[in-house]
Order: sequence, then structure tokens, then C-alpha cells
Amino acid sequence: MLCFDSKRCMKILLIHPEDPLQEGAWATLSWNRIIDLGLSGQMSYQSASSYYRCDVTPINALRAEFDEIRKVGELLKAGFDVLKDKFGLDWWELTSILVHSAIEKLVLLRKVAESIEPTDEVFVSRPGFYATALNSFQGSSVRSFPSNHDPARRGLNHYVGVAKKFPASQLLEIFWDKTDPGYQLRGRFSRQVKPSDRPVILAPTAYVNASRTAIAYAGSVPELDFLLVSTRRSGWISSTPSNVATNSLRSYASVGDRSRRVELEHLSQRWNALRVELNGLPEFKMLEAIGGFDEFRRRLAQGLEIRDAWCNVLDREPVSGVLCADDSNPYTHIPLLLAKERGLPTVACHHGALDGRYMFKRAHADVVFAKGSMEQDYLVRVCGVPGAKVEIGAPAVLGRKVAANAARKSIVFFSEAYEISGGGRAKEFYRDVLPPLADLAMRESCQLVVKLHPAESLAERQGFVFDTLSPAQRNVVRVVAGPLEDLLNDTWFGVTILSTVAVDCATQAIPCFLCSWLEFWPYGYIDQFTRFGVGIKLDRPTDLLEIPKLLATYKPDPIVVRNCSTPIESARFAALLGRGSRATLTAL
Repeated sequence: MLCFDSKRCMKILLIHPEDPLQEGAWATLSWNRIIDLGLSGQMSYQSASSYYRCDVTPINALRAEFDEIRKVGELLKAGFDVLKDKFGLDWWELTSILVHSAIEKLVLLRKVAESIEPTDEVFVSRPGFYATALNSFQGSSVRSFPSNHDPARRGLNHYVGVAKKFPASQLLEIFWDKTDPGYQLRGRFSRQVKPSDRPVILAPTAYVNASRTAIAYAGSVPELDFLLVSTRRSGWISSTPSNVATNSLRSYASVGDRSRRVELEHLSQRWNALRVELNGLPEFKMLEAIGGFDEFRRRLAQGLEIRDAWCNVLDREPVSGVLCADDSNPYTHIPLLLAKERGLPTVACHHGALDGRYMFKRAHADVVFAKGSMEQDYLVRVCGVPGAKVEIGAPAVLGRKVAANAARKSIVFFSEAYEISGGGRAKEFYRDVLPPLADLAMRESCQLVVKLHPAESLAERQGFVFDTLSPAQRNVVRVVAGPLEDLLNDTWFGVTILSTVAVDCATQAIPCFLCSWLEFWPYGYIDQFTRFGVGIKLDRPTDLLEIPKLLATYKPDPIVVRNCSTPIESARFAALLGRGSRATLTAL
């Protein structure tokens, strides 16, 4: 498109989350408006705006509180209760949560398209999802900058990058997730396990955080027996309490079931009809155009294999109830739904502080545990979960206290996998946060600890720290991975964006500061934290310099601890999930 009216025509650039703001072919051209399709640091936007002499803003600036999230919920519900299998499992509902992020991006891109005039020239920094989507909304008028690399080479670079980020054990897990997710191969070589001789509460897990949450609840009710069954290696816990048995789901695999093929074909036919119906909505039509539905049949086939493995767990083990610490994961949600269909009691809880996905997913469990009134308020007031379903009940171990230590002198920055979670530019986040914290650590003769999330790469983050800080600043910084363990014992104060660790700090009277300008999740977590006194909100990088003044007036509030964590009584837990357990049988 050529622009003849300079007063009306604007040149607009959208920069892909994986592209730098000030590097690339676009960096030598003039622009009237630039939108970052990811999220960068405030200092990065100031620098880019000065460089381009126009506003450079993140696409998140177009959000209207929770409107986009609620729109995603409305779209997903359009396919509910249609694609049900013989057990009543709704496979659209189960697996559509895997594409909710893509749908949300499309909702936002539609808002971008509505803000663009027909005469504007629009470019995207690379071809792909964003360019294709905008072209659909704009009528094929959006152009993208050509890639400088051969596609095959880019693919090779991608896998090399993945290999550098993860240890061999995680790479092996990724391999099996791709090649044998339904255990049709591994199940042939798995040892059959002897069923428990006592009633057990089934705790499905896929990740270590969900496993730790289930084990924490088990520690609250030692009179009950638990069975922790992991769908993947990352959920495995080697050391567990005496009342927690562990096993892998592959040990229960149903290999080569021919009846599954017939069911798959029947569900595939119904999916084809639903697919046509969904394409009547613009966002789904766009998702179809960019291949968003291409993987559905494969996911359905794998899902049926995993479903049958969970059926075997419920058939072979004396399960008295199900405690699910992640009902957003389709493969750990399945056993909760199967148990409910069999009339067994079910409880859902979240392994983190809050779960905003309840804004667009249905709560199928009989009860949803909220660890305290902060989470209860969020689930009911913000997410709209029926109040009658939500019950306060945290694991007792969440309320433990760190021993008083007047010599606490570590500043801890709790990092997150920003790129995976919300398209964040982690290095730019570090540029906003780490230099002032390192300067404060040098001034106070203490250490700055960068604590990584399990999904982050130690080598990569160490490189970011090296690139971000001066040699003197690096001398006071230590990057650590692994469990939290005793790190908080020496913590003076914490800094994060919206990590669950803010709750851990609050329950242990450690001040924690929240970098709200970098909030990458759209679920309002920081507002909920500050509403209940969990963390101190900072609005800009310069606020980090005010931390010493804020600490001078900081006073722990015991009410905050109760708001975060009110332990459940063991008798109540047994009443909810222990039907047929040792405790119940003894009482009878």
C-alpha cells in the first residue's frame, strides 16, 4: 500500500516478542507508532521511544482490565458439552485450555486492527502467527520483514537453543512427551504395580509444584493414605512421607486397545461438525487459518490413551477420593472428572497463590480449596466461582515460621520464566530490576540472590546477569536454582513481579516488593496481593531506590498470615475425601 496523504497515513510497526526492539531491518526506518507484541522493561521502552522518536508501547496497554480474559471464556464455552466421550468427558473443554493463550492474542490483535486506519501502512517484524492474524483482520494489507535465515536453519537453531536451556533429564522428558505421551511404547516395558491394600486419596500430578502441594496436604492428615501418580518425570518426588505412595501413570497404561480406535473415529466425526460451527466466530476462524486446530485430532487420540490409563488407576487402586492440584492441566484433570463420574468425592486446589484461569474454566470438583481468604475472595469475586464450592483450607505446613534472625542480609529477587508465561523479555526485566538492587546490596554489604523458577535455565540467566551488571555489581550477585528450602532464613527482603513466593514471604514476616510495571499475566494477581497486604507494590524502576525508606515503616501484620494460609482441620479433610479411609473405618 502506498501512502499519499501524510496527514492521515501512519507507518505502524509491530515487533515480535522474540525480536529486539532496536535491532533488525526495521530499526533503520522511521515509524509513527510501534507496538511491542511482547513485554519489555520500562527503561527499554524509554530508550526505544527516544530512538524511534515515537511511542513504543506493549500490546498489553490495549487491555481493558479483564475484558479480554472474559471474552476468551465466552469463546471457549461456545464448544462446551458437545464433544463428550463414553465417560462423559468433554474433550473440547479439556483440551481447548491449551489454546486459550492463542485465542487471547487474537482478541488483542483484533483490538489492534480496530485501532488502525485503512490508509495506514502496517508491518510486523517477522512472518508467522501475528502477521497472518493481522492480515486476516486487515484484509491482507499487513506486510512483514523477510527472515534472513533459512527455515531449516531456524529450526535447527531452535533445537540447539532448547538443548542449551535444559539438562539431559528434561530433554529426555520433552522427547517422551512428543513421541509417546499416551505410554503406548513405555507402557509395554513398565512394571505392573501391586495395588494398595488400604483406601487411598489419588493425587494426580505432572509437575513438582503440584506434587509438593499434594504432599503438604498429606502431611496435614497423617491418618489418611495418599497415592501420588505422575504423568511425567517432572512430577516425581523421590522422598515422601510414610502415608504417601508414588507411582508413574505409565505403569497403568492400556496398550493397544482396539475399541479406542472406534471411539476416536466417532469423536473425530463429531469434532469435524463442531469445527465448522466454531469457524462461524471470527476468532476461531482466524485460529483455523493459522493452523490452531491442526493438532486437535492428535491430542484427542493421546488424551484417550491417557484417559484409559487413569481408568486403570481407578479400577485397580482402592481410591476413596481425588485431590487435584492442577485442574488446568488436561491430563491431571481427567482423573478428577472420572472419579466424579463414579461418584467419588473430588477436591481441586492450586499449587500457586492464585489461579486466574478460573475466569474461563469451569470448576468441576465438589470443593475448591482456597488456602486463605485472599484466594477465596479472588476465586469468588474476581473469577466468579460459586461461593458454595469454595472452602478455605490450606496445608498445615504452609503456616510454618522461619526462625527469627536479626542478621538477615540477603536481598532475593525471585525470577520467573517470563518468556514462556507472557512473552516477556527477561533480559530487559533484569535491566530494570537488578542494577539498583545490586547497588543497594553493595551499600549494605550484603548479597543479592537471583532465585530461579524451575522452568528457567541457570546458564542462560547467569548470562543475562553478566550482560546486565557491571563487574563490581556482579561480585555481590549469586544465581541459584532448585527448591526454596532455607533461602528465606537469610532473606532481608524479597523482590518479584508476581511470584507465589510473595505469599511465602508474607507468611514469614519478610517484606516483599512487587514490580507492577512488569506484570506479564493479565489476571490481576498483583492487585489481589496488595489488596490483602501481601507484598508492597512498586510502580516504576526508580521506586526500587525507595526500598530502604519503605522498610523503615514496614510492620508485619498477623492478619495477612491468616489471609494467606488458614490450615484445614484433619477431621474436615477426612470428611471431604477420606470416605472409606482408615480414619473413617476406625470411627465406624
